[in-house]
Amino acid sequence: MFHKILVISYEYIMALIFLLPRFHFCNGIKALFLKLRGAKIGKRVVFYPTVWISISKKGKLIIEDDVDLALGVLITVSSKVHVGARTLIGYRTQILSSNHNIPNNKEQIFTAGHTSKDVIIEKDVWIGAGCIILPGVTIGEGAVIAAGSVVTKDVAPFTIVGGCPAKLIRERI
Repeated sequence: MFHKILVISYEYIMALIFLLPRFHFCNGIKALFLKLRGAKIGKRVVFYPTVWISISKKGKLIIEDDVDLALGVLITVSSKVHVGARTLIGYRTQILSSNHNIPNNKEQIFTAGHTSKDVIIEKDVWIGAGCIILPGVTIGEGAVIAAGSVVTKDVAPFTIVGGCPAKLIRERI
């Protein structure tokens, strides 16, 4: 019971902190909060209000310099999540480093557990609004992810992908 109270209290405090506007000073408070959880946060990271970053005990979060996390971005950090410098992450994007297991036969889904995999986003990436980045994905340097895409596989550097699941649209020339 005490553990549940601690978890809910922590989530409440995080929600209040991440409701702060994106002023420089407020972004510093948000970065400090994440650093206290063991995250490495670079310089000039912008956290819009309502960003939600959940870091588990085994999770490792690295956000490099000049990253912009727009309104409503959700990041689950059950494994390693690395966001490279000068990356733009659009409104309501979800970056997920874990997923539920699908049990064999007719076993219960609720108790099947989770699988965690690293998510690596290299530098100078633009992730459009409403995207979902699934566990185990690496997005290469300079890639662009079209709005609303679901990224299930690695994205090559300097390419533009889109759709559900995301597929190559073209290379950046």
